[in-house]
Amino acid sequence: MRLYISGDTLAYDGLDEITDHFPAADLAVLHLGGTRLPGGFVVTMDGVQGAELARRLDPRLVLPVHYGDYTVMRSPPSAFLAEADAIGLGDRIVHCGHGEHVRVPVDAGAAPEAY
Repeated sequence: MRLYISGDTLAYDGLDEITDHFPAADLAVLHLGGTRLPGGFVVTMDGVQGAELARRLDPRLVLPVHYGDYTVMRSPPSAFLAEADAIGLGDRIVHCGHGEHVRVPVDAGAAPEAY
């Protein structure tokens, strides 16, 4: 399983280097939420940025995480899901809510399974 884990980052052109060195990730775990700290400083991707990064990385599956964990998060998961659908990535999203678990198979033909 080849993973990409974004951590708290923002989408920017420098991230394109990832696919140059590590193409075809099986799963991209994207930390979202559009976190805004006092003064307007943004430290996590919002829905639009997350979908754009997913498009650039072109992983087999995408797992959005870290949204809604703090009161400073301004972008709900619905914003990411709508944008991912709009750019044709909706069928790649792995849905796993807070406190839930999901198994992501290595086999490209198998679907993720909640447990």
